[in-house]
Amino acid sequence: MPGTEPVAVSVVIPTLNRHKALERALGCILAQRLPPDTGAEIVVVDNSPDGNAHTLIERLAEGAPMPVRYVSVPQPGIATARNAGVAAARGEWIAFIDDDETGGPHWLAALLAVARRGGYDAVFGPVSALADDDREIGAFAAYFARGVTAEDGGDVTHRAAYLGTNNSLFAASVCAIPGGPFEERLNSIGGEDSLFLQRLVHEGRRFGWAAAAEVTEWVPPRRLDWAYVRRRRFLSGQIRTFVHEMASPRRRLEVARWMLVGVAQTIISGVLSLLLKPINPPAARHHGIAACGGLGKVFWMTRFRGSLYGSGLVS
Repeated sequence: MPGTEPVAVSVVIPTLNRHKALERALGCILAQRLPPDTGAEIVVVDNSPDGNAHTLIERLAEGAPMPVRYVSVPQPGIATARNAGVAAARGEWIAFIDDDETGGPHWLAALLAVARRGGYDAVFGPVSALADDDREIGAFAAYFARGVTAEDGGDVTHRAAYLGTNNSLFAASVCAIPGGPFEERLNSIGGEDSLFLQRLVHEGRRFGWAAAAEVTEWVPPRRLDWAYVRRRRFLSGQIRTFVHEMASPRRRLEVARWMLVGVAQTIISGVLSLLLKPINPPAARHHGIAACGGLGKVFWMTRFRGSLYGSGLVS
């Protein structure tokens, strides 16, 4: 599978027991249109205990226009899987896309163009959402999309708290950290990418925005549930705060600031949710979800944390 030609970019995809989604994601990457002399490879990190994606990867690698490499990581955990992908990558740049996402044929070229033109250490692109299995996503779409907008090529370093590794490109040099760039203590919780981004910001790294590098997240029916959305938003709120507690050195002022934001958000959104419930249920629901995010910022401590990863789900 591996080739010997120079590799400009390695695309890392962690996966766990989602063969249909993985095949769809790989199809979009194999169809990428890259500039001449821009070599690419795909690194699939199979996080299943029995390596059940190996046969699929072998089949798709045959005759593929770029090397498709398989890495088995039976130890469960999203951070562990991403670290293994980084360790296996040979590219000057490392792109991340989830196995439930797809991009257009110029997705990777758009990320690379912004990175090179702007001199950025990492580049991010838009994420929109559609429901899997031909279902309607409706009002759920906004809660699975990336809520960041910026000019193409613009600096979004100040929006680091709202970014993540899904649909991203990093200079391999910034990922070259002993043990890997992602904190494996967060394997089942998530937030390992947010912590890494905060570390990069603290080092003075710069992040760019590739408006043309949009990907679509295909949301499975089991996630189209408001209880899941509230839980996800609560955990996202926790991540906003605890990454500063886990930073080295700890940034206690940032922890306090996010907790104050959380208190205000909980009170304001909670009151609006109650007031709007009789007259505008959708708006009330939106504010109720926002209040969950506020609560997460306040109750970020370990004893209040749940888990969004594992039990068959990686990304």
